Amino acid sequence: MDDIFPAEALIGAERRLGAAVLDRDMDALDRMLHPQFVSVRPDGRSLDRSAEIEELSTGRLVVSELVPEETIATVNGRAGITRRTVSASGHWHGHTFSARVLCTRTWVQVPDGWLLLLSRVGPAPDEPVLDPKCGVRLTARC
Repeated sequence: MDDIFPAEALIGAERRLGAAVLDRDMDALDRMLHPQFVSVRPDGRSLDRSAEIEELSTGRLVVSELVPEETIATVNGRAGITRRTVSASGHWHGHTFSARVLCTRTWVQVPDGWLLLLSRVGPAPDEPVLDPKCGVRLTARC
């Protein structure tokens, strides 16, 4: 792992997470999710690691498109936070969805990369709410 630019490495982990969700790559998700992982969904439900993987592996949740608009990553020691605005579409429990969402995630650094500890997905605000000084910011398809 490159310790010189930890925020960029964290953005790389965020990209790999998006690719694993789109590809329904359960092996990659299994490697990326912390054993104590928690997912907070837009409806407020919380899922643990096994329930999250089950939702994706069974096809109850299928994300067919993720179009990133902006990603902000902040690293402090072995903890990292990403804030990513995306347009997403797919199916959830048989219902089609299309939404602009804000994904806020907490990551922990381990010797071979980053593990996702907490993911919260909800509606995206109309305007950015964080100052660019809060972390490394990438815009448009990052």
